Amino acid sequence: MLKILKPSVQGKAYSVAAAEFQDFYKKITGLKLEIISVPDKNSDLVVIGSDAVNPFCNEMIFKNIIDGFKIKYGTDDYHILSANDGKRRLLFLAGGRGRSTIYAVYDFFERQAGCRYFWDGDIVLEKKYISINNLNIAESPRFKYRGLRYFAHRSLHRFQAEHWDFEDWKKEIDWMMKKKLNLLMLRIGMDDLFQKAFPEIVGYPPAEGVLPEATPRSYDDRTLFWSMEYRSELRKKILDYAFDRDLMHPEDFGTVTHWYSRTPKDFLEKIKPDFMPQTTEGYSQETGLVWDIRKEKNLDNYFKLTEAHIREYGSPEIFHTIGLAERKCFESRSENLKLKLFTYRVLNRKLREHYPNAPLLIASWDFPAYWEDDEVRKLVSELDPDNTIILDYTADAKNKTNNFTKWGIVKKFPWIFGIFHAFEANSDIRGDYAHIIRRLKIAANDKFCKGMVFWPETSHSDSFMLEFFTSNSWNPLNCSFDEQIEKFCRDRYGLSNKKMLYLWQEFMPIAQLLSFRWDRAKPFRTTSSFFYRLLQYPMNMEVLEAWKYLYKLFLPVIKKAPIFLAQCSKIEVSKKDEFLYRDIIDIGRTTAERLLFYGFIKLELEMEKWRNSKDSSAKIMTLGNNCLEMMDKMGDLVGLHKDYSLYSSLKKLGEKHSVNPVFEDTLKANAENSYCRSCIYELIKKVYMEEIRIYLKWISDKIESGDKSEWGRPEYFKIEQKRVQDEFYLMPLETMTSPKVQRKENTITETFLEMSRIAQMIISG
Repeated sequence: MLKILKPSVQGKAYSVAAAEFQDFYKKITGLKLEIISVPDKNSDLVVIGSDAVNPFCNEMIFKNIIDGFKIKYGTDDYHILSANDGKRRLLFLAGGRGRSTIYAVYDFFERQAGCRYFWDGDIVLEKKYISINNLNIAESPRFKYRGLRYFAHRSLHRFQAEHWDFEDWKKEIDWMMKKKLNLLMLRIGMDDLFQKAFPEIVGYPPAEGVLPEATPRSYDDRTLFWSMEYRSELRKKILDYAFDRDLMHPEDFGTVTHWYSRTPKDFLEKIKPDFMPQTTEGYSQETGLVWDIRKEKNLDNYFKLTEAHIREYGSPEIFHTIGLAERKCFESRSENLKLKLFTYRVLNRKLREHYPNAPLLIASWDFPAYWEDDEVRKLVSELDPDNTIILDYTADAKNKTNNFTKWGIVKKFPWIFGIFHAFEANSDIRGDYAHIIRRLKIAANDKFCKGMVFWPETSHSDSFMLEFFTSNSWNPLNCSFDEQIEKFCRDRYGLSNKKMLYLWQEFMPIAQLLSFRWDRAKPFRTTSSFFYRLLQYPMNMEVLEAWKYLYKLFLPVIKKAPIFLAQCSKIEVSKKDEFLYRDIIDIGRTTAERLLFYGFIKLELEMEKWRNSKDSSAKIMTLGNNCLEMMDKMGDLVGLHKDYSLYSSLKKLGEKHSVNPVFEDTLKANAENSYCRSCIYELIKKVYMEEIRIYLKWISDKIESGDKSEWGRPEYFKIEQKRVQDEFYLMPLETMTSPKVQRKENTITETFLEMSRIAQMIISG
């Protein structure tokens, strides 16, 4: 009889490894294996842990049953090894440390039982027997740090980590372990750190009502949906669960004031901190200003927040700072640089007084936004490579400057390759993989590159990207991009593998028409917020030239969209196949967004032709109405899945814990503001379509009147836009919900066919 031998030493990760082996073995075979801590002499054994933690391994080495393990101890290496002690069969799952022992467990079931692991669920097939024989597999990661950041935006449950309750987080952390990641960062607000650090000064806010520091109708409205006390309990449980699995969590350190980590008014009123100078408009309220760390008392108070998190929730294993992110301190560039450099110097000094050797991750978010390449090089020249790492956000950015290749770190200074997959509004499938792979080759071949991380503002937006990232973070470039798509489809879709592979191959060029840029001057960098900005930004020569460029870029690819959408309609969709159902909607709505982006570019170019006396007025209005119809059909498509419903997300919050009764307005505000707008059913039907109607009526009026003046934006746009928004905020989410459509094949088929018809009209019109 097979038994599981776990070590009796301290280290919960080894108990987790044993329990997970027991659980998966039972799911697959129906048999529950016994977990023991003292070996018997007759049973076949699954041996958890290396000889450093499990005495039985040492015994087998001295008996010459095994030669030892091909691992570097204390690392994420692991070795899966079969052996025989007489007639007794042995399977060793030996990791260099606790978490890599867990990796070995999941790898075993992937190899031997065909298990597959995705963020939205596992594929576990029933089998009568799982072989533990003839295995000798040693694995070692290329990158030391492999991680995910979870961010503080709110809207839809699937995409926003702050919405997740403990069961969601357990599933997420388990998936991270299955994909051999080792670092997570919770940047989802600071919860009760002020209350923990300054208990006599800052009290807990009431569980109901609007936060005093909330900015209405914006992502700056941080009004709570769950009470602060409950959020505190949840954070503790999440991080304990992660630490039990030997994961790392960087401790936020330094000038942590940001839009999601504002200073409570109680603290401001009683402490009255001085503030750093600031000339940028963002975060200009006192709650968003950075305390002046040129005064030691303010620096000390910031450090008290970090100490409170370490004491109550975290671990001082690794630290992270954003510096003076997204802020200009002075109009003078040289003065601004002086103060930013000083900030890093004083933060470094403060950290090293307490933790002289702990790694410090310096987030590069500020660099592409506010620094020039030579300024970043100046900072890097002052940093200690023995305990400092540049945490990159630009690996997938298309900028020719202001990226990691220009900062003097490649082959010179420790850094982490970071895919940002931005921005918040972009919950679609995207990314220029040829560009990412070119950059990844640099990282893979640079011994100074210590990690690969995925830092999206939106979680779970792109199931393929998650697979691409997790695979390459362990063993970069081990297969071609086409092979990775093939593996993704083979693992995820079962009998629908070949049909979905064909769709993904046809879809990828469409998806990759839009990717991440750090363009400072371009207002049209996102998809869904594009429609909002059409009402805000007038046509000018710069925008016109951008539209001409994008039109030529899009046309060869997007003209295939009508046929592609018709092909999507032929996929047999089953209510039981959640992977296929979710992905076909993700693919369909991404294609619709690309068509809308193209359609409105084409519309503006046709408007400019008309203004220059080329009569295309009928064509303009037809094209505009086709775009409106495509938006409507995209809404119908996403209305078939709760992933895209604000109301479903609100209801889900209430299923987990009592929800602040005023939070519905905050949820709307967090989703509807110009930065965060994404593909959401209620916004499509009640906001985006209405804004397009405003835009099209204005065009119609200009054409009818023969007004060929420049395409400025009239003042009444703001009035009309506010009217639409007011109506949205006044209407309960429950009344906006999608009709209860049965998940039948013909429902989604008809929607795709309609989208195909409209797409053809947009392309040919």
